[in-house]
Amino acid sequence: MLKKSFQAALESIWMTPRRTLLSGLGMAVGVAAIVVLVSLGKGVQRDVVAQVEALGVNLVIVLPGRLSPENPFNPMSFIGLSTLRESDIRAVAQVPGVRRVAPIMFVAGGAQRDDRWADAALILGTTPEWFEMRPHTLQYGRFFTTAEAERFVCILGPKPAEQLFGSINPVGKTVLLNGKPFTVVGVTAEDTNRSLLGSGGFEFAIYAPIRALQRAMGSQQIHRVIAQTTPEIDPTQIQAQIKAAVLHSHRGSEDFSVLTQEELLSRLFTLLQIVSVALTGITSIALVVGGIGVMNVMLMSVTERVREIGIRKTVGAQQRDIFWQFLIEAFLIALVGGLMGVVVGWGVCALIDRFTVLTPLVTSGTVALALAVCGLVGLLFGVMPAYRAAQRDPVEALRHE
Repeated sequence: MLKKSFQAALESIWMTPRRTLLSGLGMAVGVAAIVVLVSLGKGVQRDVVAQVEALGVNLVIVLPGRLSPENPFNPMSFIGLSTLRESDIRAVAQVPGVRRVAPIMFVAGGAQRDDRWADAALILGTTPEWFEMRPHTLQYGRFFTTAEAERFVCILGPKPAEQLFGSINPVGKTVLLNGKPFTVVGVTAEDTNRSLLGSGGFEFAIYAPIRALQRAMGSQQIHRVIAQTTPEIDPTQIQAQIKAAVLHSHRGSEDFSVLTQEELLSRLFTLLQIVSVALTGITSIALVVGGIGVMNVMLMSVTERVREIGIRKTVGAQQRDIFWQFLIEAFLIALVGGLMGVVVGWGVCALIDRFTVLTPLVTSGTVALALAVCGLVGLLFGVMPAYRAAQRDPVEALRHE
C-alpha cells in the first residue's frame, strides 16, 4: 500500500515540478539557515579546541571572578578588571607538583612604528616561563630573560612584525606600544594556519616583560595566572591545592576561579551552545513558515484534484490510500525544499570559508539533522491536507468539474 502511495505521490510531484520547487522554497530558506548556523558553531568549537590546546599541556588557569555552573559568564574577563595579584603567583608556585607559573597581562591598543600600525596586535605581559610552557620557534633574535624584567623590550609575532617592518629584520629596532617605546629583541615564527583567531591568536601577539609593561601602562593588573604541572601529575589532582593556595592569598575571599583546560573548554562550549540554540530557534521560524506554505499548496492541490480522488476511490482506493498518497507528497515536497536548502547552505559556508576568517564545518550529521527536521515539518503540515483528501465523498468528487 505504501509503495503504491509513494509511486502515486512521486508521479504527482514529477508532473508539477514548478509547484514543487516554489512550495519548497520556504523549507529551503530554513534548512539553509540551520546548516549555516550549526556549521559555524561546529567550526568555532573546532577552532577553540585547537587554540586552547595550543596553550600547552598540563595547565591550570587562575582567572579573576567567580564562575559557577549557573553563571558561566565572567564579566571581569571582558571589562578588564582583575582581582589577581603578585602574591597569587608566589602562592601557586609553592604548590607541590607545580612545575612553572606564568602571569599574563592583557593590554588594549596597538603597536606603531612611524606611520605604520599593527592594529590587530595582542599585547601580552608575561615572564620567560611562558616560553617554556608553550614552546615557540624564533624567526629572528631571542627571548627576553628574567634579568630583563624591568627593561622595555618585546618580542613580535609574525603578523605585527610584517605589518610594522615588512620583510626587514626588526631586531634592535623600536616600536611604540600604546605610545611607549619598546626595543624588539625577537620575532616568533608561529603557524599561520587560518582559524578564528589565527594560530590561536599567537601570530598576532606582542610579548613584553610583565613588570616593564605594568610600569609603562601605569597598571598593576594581572589577568591570568597559568600554572603547568609536572608531566606525571594530572592537573585535576592539584587543582584543589592551587585553589586553596590562592584562597589563602586572598584572605578567604573567593573572588577568582581555578580551571583546567577541559573545564575552560566546557565553559566556552556552554556559551557557544546557548548562542547556537537561540539562533537556531530563531531561524527555525522559517521552517514553520515553509511548512505552512507546503500545507497551503497541498490544500489547493486537494481542491484541484477532487475528480482524481473520486476516480481512485471508485476503482477501489480506500481512505488510507488517499491519505498516505497526499501525506507522502507533502513529505517529498518538504524534502525537495530541504535538499535545495542544503545545497544553498553548503554554498554559503563555502563563501564564508573563502572570504572570512571563519571556517564552517559542514558534517553529514548536520545535513542529516536538517533534512530530518525538514521531513518532520512536512509530515506535520501535510496531515490536514491528507485527511481532507481522504474524507472526500467519491460521488461528490466525480461530479466535480
